Amino acid sequence: MANKATSGARRRRSRKGSDISITDVAQEADVSIGTVSRVFNHHPNVTGELRRRVLAASRALHFVPKVPHRCIGVVTGRHSPALPVGYVSVMTSLISRHLAARRYAIELIDIENLELAYEAHVEGVIGVVFDDRLLDLRDIPNLPLVTINHPMVEQGIHSVRADHYQQAVLATRHLLDRGHRRIGLLQIQEDEWGSKERRRGYLDTLHQAGIEEDPSLIQFTLQQPLYDVVARLIRRGVTALLNFSEDASLEVLHFISNILKLRIGQDISTISLEDLPVYQYFTPPQTTVYQPLEDLARLAVETTLDLCNSSDEETPRHKKVPVDICLPTTLIERDSVTTIE
Repeated sequence: MANKATSGARRRRSRKGSDISITDVAQEADVSIGTVSRVFNHHPNVTGELRRRVLAASRALHFVPKVPHRCIGVVTGRHSPALPVGYVSVMTSLISRHLAARRYAIELIDIENLELAYEAHVEGVIGVVFDDRLLDLRDIPNLPLVTINHPMVEQGIHSVRADHYQQAVLATRHLLDRGHRRIGLLQIQEDEWGSKERRRGYLDTLHQAGIEEDPSLIQFTLQQPLYDVVARLIRRGVTALLNFSEDASLEVLHFISNILKLRIGQDISTISLEDLPVYQYFTPPQTTVYQPLEDLARLAVETTLDLCNSSDEETPRHKKVPVDICLPTTLIERDSVTTIE
């Protein structure tokens, strides 16, 4: 054993790192070249002891295996400095976790730098952005594309989404059942798909209850002082607010409670989007509309990887019939909604 260790040490001293090969690693670890290859390629049928031995030998020889990580690009856009745990951040984190579990790397690509998706190591792209510039990626050969909550099936792009129309229906109906008639709707911006779907669900539910539409009760927070928007709705006599401006929802609740001094669940009722854990610790705990972000991330990753690994040569993987997956949402009832007699 001592002679072997000595000879190994002499070999490391006498050869440059760039000259070391997997043959040397196999000799150092006293295993076959095939075992070394399986370890470096993360093959499951290798014992923990063998894996540690090979990796230790590799480090001892300063050998860096040239095994590229398979990589999926994730296109992001709007980030909220006021709410670092907003939708885009949460979804990106969930996607990263699901990719890592499948031994894929993630490369974040800002919507302003889409040319990064042309890099050969990016095998597919998941869009976590509400921007039609994603359509430009269709020109990249053999690049599967999947969007989350921005359906583009008609443009040939695979889509995974939650039922945004249902979100608004569930929340508006809950408020109507509690006696509310002046219900405000707060959203980020007017022209996004999700915003349009929620607005449609809100208006349809009001119309079914025989309540005439009041456009002044629908407000948007993008490029407006948030306090002014909230105060404007309060002045217009809303008794309940669909707090659907996701990236500003916590700030909205702060303004209502601490600046306008209204008691949520008594003076005004609120329903917020995304059932973030923090909502249940509010006073009072917030009623929310839950969309299955975990499932959306998982399905987007699974769909993307299925397309990347497709072996159907007759139909290129990026040209397959677009997938359109729609998941239901749920109303989580807590104490932020009061009943009006």
